[in-house]
Amino acid sequence: MRLRWLLALLIAPALVFGMTPANAANSIRSTKEFRALQTYVSQLEVKKGQPQTAAQIAQYRNELSTRKARVSNKVRELYQQDLKVAKERKSLRQEKVQALKAKKRQTLSTLRKAEQGRLNAIAANRRAELARINTKYTTQLDKLTKQRAKLQTKIAKAKNPVRKQNLQTELKAVQDQINTVSQEKRDDIEIANNKYDDQVEQTKETYDQRIEQATQQADTRIQNLQQRLRELYQSAKQNAQTRRANAFAEVKTVYDRGVGYINEMQPSNNNEQ
Repeated sequence: MRLRWLLALLIAPALVFGMTPANAANSIRSTKEFRALQTYVSQLEVKKGQPQTAAQIAQYRNELSTRKARVSNKVRELYQQDLKVAKERKSLRQEKVQALKAKKRQTLSTLRKAEQGRLNAIAANRRAELARINTKYTTQLDKLTKQRAKLQTKIAKAKNPVRKQNLQTELKAVQDQINTVSQEKRDDIEIANNKYDDQVEQTKETYDQRIEQATQQADTRIQNLQQRLRELYQSAKQNAQTRRANAFAEVKTVYDRGVGYINEMQPSNNNEQ
């Protein structure tokens, strides 16, 4: 039975004041100010019921209040220390947010560079194909143009109407060939441009989707982490406030006990201690 009573005395403070190994070092109980208050209250307990002069009782009350004030100031100091630690941890955790933001920027930069590289490759392929088309048709058109020029010269020199008519017919045939080849060239160029325009559009759509997806994923991770950090900070702040309230309550309990001992003292007109 006595063992259970002793265990209860050991366990009760932790249950009442929320003490854990993590915050025990920052407990008001571990401070010299609180121990000094307890010691003084124990001294008052010894003197309760004993005759004391009014001056002595006033001195006891004043000393008890002074010691209580010191402990109360220590409680506030410990609370500010808790807040400082919470803010420092918050700042350290913010580095993780900045790291995620840097990773997001790097990811988006990589995607944009990849997109630009693909667009540059498409542009190079376009220029190469258009150059091949131009080379192919330039050779044909140059040949036909020379034929047309010769025919025009012959027509200008021709005196015989029949021959002149035949040359004009031949010229018309050459001109038709030039028109046909020119149209084929324009058609091939249009087909090539349409093909590469489609590739450009498809590339932009693909990378727009990748960039949007990467942005959403990164923003979600950043927002989740920021929310978690806010929750951790608020939790640490709330815990600090709870410890402060418990500490004030414990100080008040000890102080009230001291006041009770003083009230039990019997006033005496004897001026000696």
